[in-house]
Amino acid sequence: MPAPAKNRSLIVGIDLGTTHTVVAWAERDAGPGAIRIFSLPQLVTATEIEARPLLPSLLYAPLPAEAQADPFGDAPFVLGEHARRRGGEVPGRLIASAKSWLCHAAVDRTAPILPWGAPDEDEAAAPPRASPLDASARILAHVRRTWDDAFPDHPLAAQEVVLTVPASFDQVARELTVEAARLAGLSVRLLEEPQAAFYDFMRLAGPEGQRALLDRSGGEATVLVCDVGGGTTDLSLIRVSPRGAGAAGGPPIEVSRVAVGHHLLLGGDNMDLALAHLCEPRLVGAGERLDPARFGQLVLACRAAKERLLGGGEGDAGETAGGAAAQPAPDEAPVTVLARGARLVGGSLTTRLGREETARVVLDGFFPEAPRGARPQRGGSGLVAFGLPYERDVAITRHVAWFFARHAPGAAGPTSLLLNGGVFRARRVAERCAEVIQRWGGPPLDVLQQADPDLAVARGAVAYGLALAGHGVRIAGGAARGYYVGLEPPAGGGPRPAVCVVPRGAEEGSAHTAAGRTFALVVGRPVRFDLFASDDAREDHAGDIVPLEEDRFQALPPVAVAFDAGDAARAAAGKRAEVPVQIEGELTAIGTLDLACVEVGVPAPRRFRLAFQLREEGRDARVAGAGGAPGGAAPERVMDGAAPGRAPGGAAPERAAGRPAAPAPGGKRLDDAREAIERVFGKGRPDVPPREVKNLVRELERVLGERATWTTETARALFDTLIPSARSRRRSADHERVFWSLAGYCLRPGFGDAGDPARVAAIAPLFAERLAFPQEARSWQQFWIAWRRIAGGLDEPRQAAIRDLADPFLAPAEQRLKKPKGVRPEALDDLRELCASLERVPAIRRSELGAWLLERTWTERDPRLWAAIGRIGARVPAYASVHHVVSPAAAERWLDHLLREKWEELPTAAAAAVQLARRTGDRARDVSDRVRGEVERRLVKVGAPEAWARAVREVVAVEEAEREAFFGEGLPVGLRLVSE
Repeated sequence: MPAPAKNRSLIVGIDLGTTHTVVAWAERDAGPGAIRIFSLPQLVTATEIEARPLLPSLLYAPLPAEAQADPFGDAPFVLGEHARRRGGEVPGRLIASAKSWLCHAAVDRTAPILPWGAPDEDEAAAPPRASPLDASARILAHVRRTWDDAFPDHPLAAQEVVLTVPASFDQVARELTVEAARLAGLSVRLLEEPQAAFYDFMRLAGPEGQRALLDRSGGEATVLVCDVGGGTTDLSLIRVSPRGAGAAGGPPIEVSRVAVGHHLLLGGDNMDLALAHLCEPRLVGAGERLDPARFGQLVLACRAAKERLLGGGEGDAGETAGGAAAQPAPDEAPVTVLARGARLVGGSLTTRLGREETARVVLDGFFPEAPRGARPQRGGSGLVAFGLPYERDVAITRHVAWFFARHAPGAAGPTSLLLNGGVFRARRVAERCAEVIQRWGGPPLDVLQQADPDLAVARGAVAYGLALAGHGVRIAGGAARGYYVGLEPPAGGGPRPAVCVVPRGAEEGSAHTAAGRTFALVVGRPVRFDLFASDDAREDHAGDIVPLEEDRFQALPPVAVAFDAGDAARAAAGKRAEVPVQIEGELTAIGTLDLACVEVGVPAPRRFRLAFQLREEGRDARVAGAGGAPGGAAPERVMDGAAPGRAPGGAAPERAAGRPAAPAPGGKRLDDAREAIERVFGKGRPDVPPREVKNLVRELERVLGERATWTTETARALFDTLIPSARSRRRSADHERVFWSLAGYCLRPGFGDAGDPARVAAIAPLFAERLAFPQEARSWQQFWIAWRRIAGGLDEPRQAAIRDLADPFLAPAEQRLKKPKGVRPEALDDLRELCASLERVPAIRRSELGAWLLERTWTERDPRLWAAIGRIGARVPAYASVHHVVSPAAAERWLDHLLREKWEELPTAAAAAVQLARRTGDRARDVSDRVRGEVERRLVKVGAPEAWARAVREVVAVEEAEREAFFGEGLPVGLRLVSE
């Protein structure tokens, strides 16, 4: 490889793909034809190093017995081709599809959760793990180290690096990608992958080819870019026009990106998965299933077979990455799953895939006929595995039709089609996709040539960098979506309004102000901004007020922060401190969104920046009960990603009939309620009789209405009044009991409001103080209930600390756990309920608690035991990341005992069975088909609701009522947990 000229800045493009990582580069003043591929050194066997253009985006954790060299500093993992080979031979030690996990909001993407589905009962034998963020950073770090070794005079960190991402990546996934690059020591600019593919097309076509594109399209081209990668399908619409008058000597065309499709977790991985489901019964017999680790092997084997059968042009010699000739595709290919451990001979399972049946699965399943008006199916569930929420409708052509219909409503079809991604190496697949689109009507479809789809995105990233430097055509278009901040609903009802802060089409680096709109920003206390995005074709401008119509807007993770009040006079106790501001929005150069509130009417305006909290899950994750609510957070940080009380465009949740509306914070009734709390817990109030303490909650209900009608805002306002006087709970046993009763109720479920992390951080230290009146059983009961109510806001260390205290009192005597000195808790049944609700405790410890409770069911007929076991072993957590779910093996052991019980005598049996056997579509969480079938039959026998049996039989969303049952009571009005 020729070295770059010394001391000259380079442009480097990195395609961090789901399947492969590719690096291209060029000198800054070079022409588009001078782009080169950097062949990435990697281990291809345990001892051999080879530089190849494609680096498999895989991490393999070698077995302890493997003598493994580490020439690249990748330990404890091996990356690249050797990782791919060994990952296909040894189950459960391969990290794949890290890029797909980066955009999976149902898990903590910064937690070490990969390899997904690897058994964790045996800590000693468990492979090292990595988070999706860490795995992506490790791949980029390998790129940086190998580059620096090859070009010591041009370290990668000192070059202009363009990193590509799917166009459909949301802001959180983009920010996480930037963070992965930062962890690898790189500062990057982001570029959408379909744009990169088109940049590469323009580079290869040159000025003559660009003019020819316009000639073939009749003067203006509408190019549909369909990029089907390993993990995602990315759709973009690009308009190509003749360059305006007065542009003699420049590029012949002007290019703008018109639209970007929704995020589709749908690509080559899904095809491999479909083939694996086809092969599985051939290997193990009908009705049997491979364990998750060996099924992962099968998916990899099917991927290799698919690439052999379809990648070579199906009988015609094609080209591999880098231009080498490929062998003609065979008629069939073997698919083998090896034995466990080191026994690789004699225990393997083998079948064969034919070229025609493979093509049929891919063509009929993923590229079926789809008319111009087709829409993706929304019901049911698609093929899923390994915890990733793959798209339910796998027909890529239906998604393409719906995308084009939404963004080009007046056109029959595009004039040109650019296909990118390894799947289109198969001639029949590319032809099928083009044929489906051509049948929509319109002019003859111009299918643009792409020399090498594996390398196009990385080369296009460099071409983009060169265009920025003045060498080539730059694609205009700016933001693919408009961004909006939700406002309060109108008093008379109707759709919730929102203000546009960054219009669709906004250019990078340009600030947009909601002109003519002044807002009152509350400072000195948490405030929340509900963000929404829309790719609708309508033209909104910054400052426009629009209705939040559900089919047009996508909710983003809310932005919430507590800003410093600054002027102490304005932050006087009991008064709302407000600052008049205008809202600004900017699409940054790295492709992320920056929002700010800028003070108006003062000589030196303050700027209050709003940023995304990357460690929090988004709105969809929280309402699905999968994202982890935070523990504590600094005041300057975004504090919560929970769903607000209303869906886009929706009205407030209905109140129970006959119940009065609770007052908004700041009303007279709320002031009276705060005064009642201050009388009981405030300083120096000797005139408060004991009965007033006991009746505090009753008095609050008299003032505010029944507790069930209190909104989240009202409940949190009461908590904020109570918590500064927490020490006053020690005045008497009644003070202590009422404090915990009220604090837990007002903060439940520990997340959902902007300031909840700070509130949880304020109350969390009180757990270690226990009770001042430990002889009071009712106080212990309220103490445990309070912590159960707010468990969703406690992070893993805080939940583990509760278990550390509780375990000696819940474990069987033979465990001989040492009880802490001076602690003799009462109300152990409520303590057990608390511990069953701690979903962030490691799965092994949760399984241990479930086993302890199961042992008690042998002698006790207490239905609460089975309710607790159902919570502990639930396949779908109520609030925690799904990596905390206990293993299917543990759940099956518990179900085996439950199925022996007389459900007619145990009112909690059926509900517990549903939680333990619920189908998720994730092989790493689901119990076996046999066990689920037994549970379904028993549910039918005892007359359980049909919805329960259906949840065991197929993948269905968790209902809100089920989540409320987990929390033990209705959630505050204004906080409604729902699922997609």
